[in-house]
Amino acid sequence: MAQQYEVTFWPEGKRVTVAEGTTLLAAARQGGVILEAPCDGCGTCGKCRVRTSGMLSSPDELETERLADTLAKGIRLACRARVCGPVQAEILLDRIDTFVALAGGQGAQWPFDPSVRKVIFSSRVDAEGCALDNDAPALFAQADPPMLQELAAAYDKGRSHYGAIVKNARVLDWVQPGQAYYGVAVDLGTTSVVAELCDLDNGESMGTGACLNPQTDCGGDVLTRIAFASQNPEGTALLQKKIVAGLNRLIDQLTAARQLRNEDIYEIVIVGNTTMLHLLLGVNPRSLARAPYRPVFKRYMEISPASLGLYMAPLGVVTILPSAAAFVGADILAGLTAVGLHRRRTTVLFIDIGTNGEIVVCKDGLLVGASSAAGPALEGMNISCGCRAERGAIESVAIAHDGTVRIKTIGNTPPRGLCGSGLIDLVAELVRCKVLEVNGRFAKPEKLPPPLAAKLVKINNQPAFMVAEAGAVYLSQKDVRQVQLAKGAMAAAINLLLQDLNIEFTNITEILVAGAFGFHLKPSSLVGIGLFVADCQHKIRFVGNTAQEGAKAALLNRQAGREIVKIGQRIKIRELSRHPAFQDFFVKALAFPSPL
Repeated sequence: MAQQYEVTFWPEGKRVTVAEGTTLLAAARQGGVILEAPCDGCGTCGKCRVRTSGMLSSPDELETERLADTLAKGIRLACRARVCGPVQAEILLDRIDTFVALAGGQGAQWPFDPSVRKVIFSSRVDAEGCALDNDAPALFAQADPPMLQELAAAYDKGRSHYGAIVKNARVLDWVQPGQAYYGVAVDLGTTSVVAELCDLDNGESMGTGACLNPQTDCGGDVLTRIAFASQNPEGTALLQKKIVAGLNRLIDQLTAARQLRNEDIYEIVIVGNTTMLHLLLGVNPRSLARAPYRPVFKRYMEISPASLGLYMAPLGVVTILPSAAAFVGADILAGLTAVGLHRRRTTVLFIDIGTNGEIVVCKDGLLVGASSAAGPALEGMNISCGCRAERGAIESVAIAHDGTVRIKTIGNTPPRGLCGSGLIDLVAELVRCKVLEVNGRFAKPEKLPPPLAAKLVKINNQPAFMVAEAGAVYLSQKDVRQVQLAKGAMAAAINLLLQDLNIEFTNITEILVAGAFGFHLKPSSLVGIGLFVADCQHKIRFVGNTAQEGAKAALLNRQAGREIVKIGQRIKIRELSRHPAFQDFFVKALAFPSPL
């Protein structure tokens, strides 16, 4: 039996006893300590850095390359350092509390007509003893025995009026006529979770909250989480437990802010990509990563909160909106409904930029969708100084004529890293200023103005561009390559889909960009890195978190929910990764555009 040793994680002071040879990352997970690991312990992202003391394995080659001089200061990668005795580990930066998510987005105006509603009845009877309320008998037939027992008790107490919370004629609860009732719309994203509490009596928003998806410490993108769920015996159950706990915390915050009761929430509508919905229901998503890439489920579902462990009305409904395919999920279908793409009669390109880039083209009412595994680079992950959208993240970059680099950080605080929008801005500006060549390599310093040449440095014997000396934020040659790969995958998918539909970029009347970049990116930056052609720059419009808006529409209007279902049945999905021309398109799309 392996020797057992104690690991203490600071600043929480949590202690966990693990077997010799256990990585610090595995120890953190065992002890419930949140530690970022977007690459799920592969050692490629470098985000799980901890300051250590005690008995650990010697750094391997990958860790030595990643950490260089900081090793002497006790800095280690938790995914590589193995316990050989008692260890103290300090989490260098807890970014959970500084996380910023995009909650708003464009949404069509739907009339208020929720599927969950309150019906008030009278218990009065006529002279012959017949109920004066004609709707009551039909509802009674749909009520569970406990519901009928409560109704009988109401009669015994001589109440003259009573009410029922119903969904499609099914009784969810008997209530007092004046009792409030609520619903929650949830966008279950890979990186962030956004929830909005709504009053189902009038449609009023009661508040919006967001948090980092708690599953991120098991992987930053869907593929790493699928691998985690598939390779660990309890992986799926652990990921489900994490997201359910995160949802409960988020809902608790929303109700506490208004001094409301969770028991008065009667419906939660959830959208998300197909992987996230599988993990929410505790379904192993391994089939999504293997040909022919088929989901275990993609249909509309109504399930009980008890089956998930969500805190709401016991007989309330958790509504899972449908997906279209393995990598075109309910979040995209909800987004299409929010912007009304299915009603357009022009040629429109809709794209949600994230770890998995989803693309839908509307051509004369025909909807065709595809996806491309862009990876987490464009969200700031797998980047040396990358980070999520959090306070201190560089969100925009501009290079002046004199070579001065101007940055803006979220919260106007000192820079601590590059989030996705700042990264794309930076690369686009470096291409424009010819610091980056078309092939993605850094130019030779002698070819650049002195202020820019001075920012070309060597870090770990690799060329890099120093973005901000305060905070030591830089962009390495490997980082540029990650951006090229992500951009190339999405651009290839777009171009191939347009070719298959016999559409030229010039035929597109509008490009709708959804997702977390909505309020930060500049159209010129998307064109600058070569995701879109220059002629389309004036056609780009950012529509924000359309997935959340679509979920809210389904919560507050029954027809909106039906339209999402119909779009899922109507949309045609193209599997582009297996297209014979995809590799050629991908290779061509790696290059950056030539600056003017």
